[in-house]
Amino acid sequence: MSEEQIIERDSAKLTALALVSQARDLIVVNQETLTIANDRLIAIKTLRRNFDNEFNPGISRAHELHKSLVAQKKKWTDKLDEAEQELKPKITAYIVERDRIRLEAERTAERARLQVEKEAQDAADLATSLIKNGKAAEADDIIDSAYAKVREIQADTPFVPDKPIANGISVRETWDFEIMDATIIPRTFLIPDLTMIRRYGQNMKHQATVPGIRFFSVKSIASRIGR
Repeated sequence: MSEEQIIERDSAKLTALALVSQARDLIVVNQETLTIANDRLIAIKTLRRNFDNEFNPGISRAHELHKSLVAQKKKWTDKLDEAEQELKPKITAYIVERDRIRLEAERTAERARLQVEKEAQDAADLATSLIKNGKAAEADDIIDSAYAKVREIQADTPFVPDKPIANGISVRETWDFEIMDATIIPRTFLIPDLTMIRRYGQNMKHQATVPGIRFFSVKSIASRIGR
């Protein structure tokens, strides 16, 4: 870029800064101030075009390079995604199944523990009563029988396996949904179709009427400059 072009660019930047201050301070109250405001709007449009001409080619080149790099990266990361999608369901299925087996074994073991406690307590209570009544031999038989029963229960109690270990992996449970009948969904769960409402208001204008919605116009100006 030549020295002349640099000076011109810096001048345009200073003009842009000045236009911000001028636009903030100007109040349109008559034809004279309207003309001034319009001239400044034209100056803004002209400067915008100049900045577009200066920066857009570089932006386009950068955008094309960005697209090319993203496409190259995606080509390979898609392969990694494919590999990940193959592995994750298999890992999840294994961990979920092992957790199911472990939790079922824990519940069975807990039931067995409570049953053992009950057998032992019942036998102890009965044996104590028999001993008080001088029936020590019968009390011994009760204890022996209870011991055998406890050993039987313990033998039938399943082994509780350890949790599967995979560094950095945890199973997360989320809930999804599918719509079975949209006509019976409560209003609380419905979102207005904003695009349809806006299009309807734009087409119908003053005649637009929808319960629960207020339509109103918003006016703005469009400014053009010559080529």
